[in-house]
Amino acid sequence: MTTQELQDYIHVYSMFSFRDGRKEPGICINKYNLTLGQIEYYFIPQIHMQAYKSAFERYDKETCNRLSIPVKTEELLNVRPVSLTDYKVIMQLLQERNQRINYQK
Repeated sequence: MTTQELQDYIHVYSMFSFRDGRKEPGICINKYNLTLGQIEYYFIPQIHMQAYKSAFERYDKETCNRLSIPVKTEELLNVRPVSLTDYKVIMQLLQERNQRINYQK
């Protein structure tokens, strides 16, 4: 995937398909690296999105950096935006899964 293609999906909740076969929901963000003089891309998995948002609002750069996974455009095969309806279904499924996991403990 090219950087121009990826730009359309910055901060858009999407399903990301990686070259290693993974498919994960989340968002992509970009940051300008002043030292290198280039834009770098990071993936925030859906399971960390709320924590990232909270840390961002508190200006907690350390937590934001810990939750951001560097991603190279070459690692991405495809990005598909997820509709609000799909997002709600995914959230419900994740909640049900977490409840089952917690129940089994």
